[in-house]
Amino acid sequence: GAAQGYFSEKGRQNYEKVMVEACRRAAELLNAGGTCIDAVKLAIEVMEDDPTTNAGNGSNLTLDGTVECDASIMSGQDM
Repeated sequence: GAAQGYFSEKGRQNYEKVMVEACRRAAELLNAGGTCIDAVKLAIEVMEDDPTTNAGNGSNLTLDGTVECDASIMSGQDM
């Protein structure tokens, strides 16, 4: 996941900036009337779009050798 591994102090600072930005963008969306699910999606997109994290890159090969990523968001409201 995005939090695995060792970070130097500079790496930690960069990582923290990405996390703050993800939270800020999600909070803005919520404050504008967006849904929780949309806020989670946006925060994930911010992390995936920044090379500081490996969000969206951690994959395993399938038995036939192709890369496959799975992601999910669960809403208790829809259960």
